[in-house]
Amino acid sequence: MIEFIEPVFRMFKDQITRTPLMYASMALGFSCAAVATWILHLCTTTRKCRNPDCKGLMKAGEFDIELESEGCIENSDTLVDDGGGEGGLVELPPDRHRELEAELREMAPSNGRAVLLFRARCGCPAGRLEVPGPKKQRKNK
Repeated sequence: MIEFIEPVFRMFKDQITRTPLMYASMALGFSCAAVATWILHLCTTTRKCRNPDCKGLMKAGEFDIELESEGCIENSDTLVDDGGGEGGLVELPPDRHRELEAELREMAPSNGRAVLLFRARCGCPAGRLEVPGPKKQRKNK
């Protein structure tokens, strides 16, 4: 094995000594490509999003359901549309959207609302679906 490796090593040494600039530029190109690949890998595999308060959770839940009573809504500064609202990055097919609204409407307390929060992989909210609960009948005196 040594008899085979020694002539190959000498041949490479002769080639490198003849044209060192070409091999140096090839080495520089490969190292720049390696650094660029490493930086791209770091940027794409980060667990945090652009939110400065992001905790970067590894296995966050896909969604959360919050039931808010009448008192919570009065103290809240967000308003609910009549048909509920969806915002953020999440888009649902229309039939699935109606099914979710019906399920949330059943869960919501009277004069309250049910909020479905869709979450990104890092745990930050990506969208929300708010559905008002059934209206409580007020007695006329």
